[in-house]
Amino acid sequence: MAIELEDDAQDAIIRLIGLINLGDTAQTERQQALFEEALEDDEHDAADGEELLWILKDVIDWESGFYVEWKDAESLIGSLNQLCERIDVEIDWGTEDTEDTEDEDFLEGTSVPELMELAFNQLRVAGYTLWNWDTGGDAFAGWITRSEDDEEVIEIAEILSLDLRPADQPY
Repeated sequence: MAIELEDDAQDAIIRLIGLINLGDTAQTERQQALFEEALEDDEHDAADGEELLWILKDVIDWESGFYVEWKDAESLIGSLNQLCERIDVEIDWGTEDTEDTEDEDFLEGTSVPELMELAFNQLRVAGYTLWNWDTGGDAFAGWITRSEDDEEVIEIAEILSLDLRPADQPY
């Protein structure tokens, strides 16, 4: 069996993958193909927004998106640093030495939601939006898009029934 998406949902997913890949056509096409394969391999015949997000997460994780456990500030920093390299933005995480984001005291004195808000604010200044979606558990997940695409991301979220919001409002 395979998940069959309605045309508007299919178009929305394709557009979302394009938006989170920030103009990288090759990566967008590869991830769209991986998403299609995942839909074909799924044992259900329909999917809601939450299930689509989990499929998307598996396709984009650490290339175009992040997924970290609620206490794993170090992984969030690593993932967002990697994502920000694509857009030539460097996040100031608030450490004395900007290269020392692995410092135990620093990591114990902060949280994933605080770091997401910090990154969100700095990315906004650079013209980008950090998004997060409701994982329904003890983890945080999301991606980066251009700020000029915010309305389109919100429209896509409505079409797909995704529980999504800017990362300055973490779940």
